[in-house]
Amino acid sequence: MRIPPLAALLALLSVPAMGVVLRTHLKKPAHGFQMRVTDFTVAPDQDLEECEYRRLPNKKPMDVSGFELRMPEGHHFVIWAYGGNITDDSQFPKGPVPAVGCSGVAPDNTIPQVLIPIQTPNARFRFPDGIALSIDPHEQVWLNPHMRNGSSETVTPDIRFNFYAAKKGTVQHHAQGLIIGNITNISIPANGDYTMTSEWTSPIDLTLIQLQTHQHRLGTYANIEMVDDGGTPHKVYENTTWDHPAQYWPDPPIHLTAGQKMRITCTWHNTDDHIVTFGPKTTDEMCFILGFFYRDGDATGQVVGNGCLPSKKGLFCPLAPVVTN
Repeated sequence: MRIPPLAALLALLSVPAMGVVLRTHLKKPAHGFQMRVTDFTVAPDQDLEECEYRRLPNKKPMDVSGFELRMPEGHHFVIWAYGGNITDDSQFPKGPVPAVGCSGVAPDNTIPQVLIPIQTPNARFRFPDGIALSIDPHEQVWLNPHMRNGSSETVTPDIRFNFYAAKKGTVQHHAQGLIIGNITNISIPANGDYTMTSEWTSPIDLTLIQLQTHQHRLGTYANIEMVDDGGTPHKVYENTTWDHPAQYWPDPPIHLTAGQKMRITCTWHNTDDHIVTFGPKTTDEMCFILGFFYRDGDATGQVVGNGCLPSKKGLFCPLAPVVTN
């Protein structure tokens, strides 16, 4: 039976005294687990980034072959790994708290480590055969949704996600998350255009398995290039939709040895009457590559240098130098 449009809308929304609950639906996986972000509210016209400390529910180490997210139209969702040494859960905040990128929330670890970066709501992915994300038993993580409420009512977003377990004996490489770009040189003139290219030099041998770009509302174009040994860049990805960039799964994956370079170029058109610079809100701007990689031989140990913050898991490299602007 066809559901009338009004009835369908009412099925998605419940309206308590404090505002609108934006309902989502996601079937729980047969092999894996589902989690949900604890409720928080977003005021009318508010741009809000929340951070919630949690333990993953898996009792044993788990290889994750895929991930699926359901959240109301917002901006991004990142799962960060806690990189400190405190195991007492009582030392961490309870429930979601406002925080940009979950920085400064942990008692002993200012910047967390990238586990799963998601650019768009209602995203899903599955790693290529033989590749999976490894998570520790009851791993300590930070859930980091970013919401922008453009309505006239307070909303409560319903955010839930699935981890899908890989089949035992099928995993050859372990994926890690990456965020790479430049946060210091974005300066878009009032009512003007601006283009910036930053170049990242890989500090380790790695293989890139998924890439996409990340900008905010003024973004009109972005691309990713690999630089060959002669210094010539070769475009592998481009995007003109800042809020819903396509995922790029190179086939075959792209291997970089330590010292090889990757570039990101971002173009913006500023419709505001003031200069716009880097910042966490959608009224600010960013220029990042998001994605996944695996290290040669599944190497472990801390990665440092080349614009990257020290990290044992994932790569967070927000200081890739600018080569053109």
